[in-house]
Amino acid sequence: FECGVDVICETDEVYQGPINSVAFLDMGGFICSGAMVNNVLQDLTPYFLTAWHCVDGDNPSTFRFYFHKEASSCENTWSSLGSYAYGSDLIADSDGINGGDFALLLITDDIEEDWEVFYAGWDASGDYPIISCGIHHPGGSGKKINYDDDTAYGDWWTGGSPSDLTHWKVNWDEGGTEGGSSGSPLFNDHYRIVGNLTGGSGECGEGQDLYGKFSYGWNSEIY
Repeated sequence: FECGVDVICETDEVYQGPINSVAFLDMGGFICSGAMVNNVLQDLTPYFLTAWHCVDGDNPSTFRFYFHKEASSCENTWSSLGSYAYGSDLIADSDGINGGDFALLLITDDIEEDWEVFYAGWDASGDYPIISCGIHHPGGSGKKINYDDDTAYGDWWTGGSPSDLTHWKVNWDEGGTEGGSSGSPLFNDHYRIVGNLTGGSGECGEGQDLYGKFSYGWNSEIY
């Protein structure tokens, strides 16, 4: 099973912003994914959204953020790491998976203009979203994109409470996730972030994925 389509194969303009927001996150001993997010001032403060379980117990000041780890062509799936930003501060987090499993980092290094990094929008309404795509680095591979056109539905992580729906559950029409995809963004049909990946059955398209709700963190006044 494929864990998604190489992003270089996707040429539709509506996907280019979301694609350019996502980075491969190297924590030194582990890997995850995540995305740059805009703020209400739209001043390009380098905020990076990923999963709490990715940063828990690690030192964000040593993290590396690779924005262009992707295949060089549709025919060549090999990807180099490329340039990276080094170091960050942890600004806010859920302090657990059942709190929505998010972490907001502030990158302390410069984000070079020629990297053409996109600062993604987001939807904190909590309304049930129609999903467009997810973008991630499964297994540390080059950047991939998944597709869907269905409405996500609320769910909770194992050990949580059914009365506290902290996550969105997604069944992908094309693509899937595995280790390294954690923390990656889930986009609605307006191409705004509505969640970040906690986990699921993985196996690149077999089963379901759970994304911590962006709205849950926002409404908890943690952001």
